[in-house]
Amino acid sequence: MKKNVATEESMPHWLEDNYWTDALEEYYRSRDGGKSRIVLDIDTIERNAFNKDGPAYKLMEAMCSVKEHERWDGYPGAPKLMLALLAILEKLGKPKAWK
Repeated sequence: MKKNVATEESMPHWLEDNYWTDALEEYYRSRDGGKSRIVLDIDTIERNAFNKDGPAYKLMEAMCSVKEHERWDGYPGAPKLMLALLAILEKLGKPKAWK
């Protein structure tokens, strides 16, 4: 359930961004399917690290939304974003990565 839906004065909540919600669902599907390890392609991650539209900058914006919208709830989005990021970073190294 979404809380603190964004207003005109505030930034959008990370739960409103399919980039993060799809990745979090992918993480849970993998975990629930029995997967217990992830493999990261370091070269691909480094190539994408400074991409202004890449995971690092998207994570920064998403974490800002956690700080803005969830401070009264103990910031529950922060660990969820970390789990979603793991799925995103793993998919970067795979052919035809999902979007």
